[in-house]
Amino acid sequence: MKRAGYTVAGLIIVVAAYHAALLPHEYAHSFMAWALGYKSDPLVIHWGVRKVTDVLLLSGINEKVDYAAMVARGDGLATALVGFAGAGLANGMLYLVSLWLLQRPAVRDYTLLFTFVFWFNFMNLGNFFDYVPIRAFAPTGDIAHIVQGLGISPWVVLVVLGVPTATAMWFFFARTLPMALGRMASTSFERGFVVTLCVVIMFGYFGLVGIEGYGKISHVLSLLSLCLIPVLLTLCWPTRRWVRARIVASDSTSR
Repeated sequence: MKRAGYTVAGLIIVVAAYHAALLPHEYAHSFMAWALGYKSDPLVIHWGVRKVTDVLLLSGINEKVDYAAMVARGDGLATALVGFAGAGLANGMLYLVSLWLLQRPAVRDYTLLFTFVFWFNFMNLGNFFDYVPIRAFAPTGDIAHIVQGLGISPWVVLVVLGVPTATAMWFFFARTLPMALGRMASTSFERGFVVTLCVVIMFGYFGLVGIEGYGKISHVLSLLSLCLIPVLLTLCWPTRRWVRARIVASDSTSR
């Protein structure tokens, strides 16, 4: 029963953190379009709720911004800024804030609060990964708006935004995740559960976004993302020596 309760509570926090990361993403697009004069009401977005999964995953949501109007006016900078605002500004800022919060005693001393901030950090990171590299070459979507607006190659976006994304991914799995395991998971089952959720959601959910509707390159990158699941599970499993060492180091620095 205890394990079942832990699983249910963990899943509720995961969904709440997902919503807390995605909504600012969409509203950042909307507010940027409003600030640049391309939207009359920044609070109006498209929810697209049709079924239960839409409520849980917000799968039908979008910023309800008329990018075609920007393109028609030849306002490439506005197109790029609105496209960048979601992951680049909103999720970027929230990722850094949540990373800072994870180090604060006021957060670390309360397991539930720490757990939420951890997953919030993870979800903001997921909003980087599902664009760069997964949809860096997609013909539609936020990256396409940046590419079209600035008149640059997707390779430029891949390098400029891919380097910080890769660094953040490394930091999460090499530093943040082991540290979190020491703070919010006390048994081998709980630690394995957290690692599995992180790997599967990152590479099997965020990574799978390009499987259809975003072109052949995104399709291939999504398939490669799926292939990374067993690799990362093996590398980051709690019984690995380096993970155990990080957990111990985290425990010693928190005292």
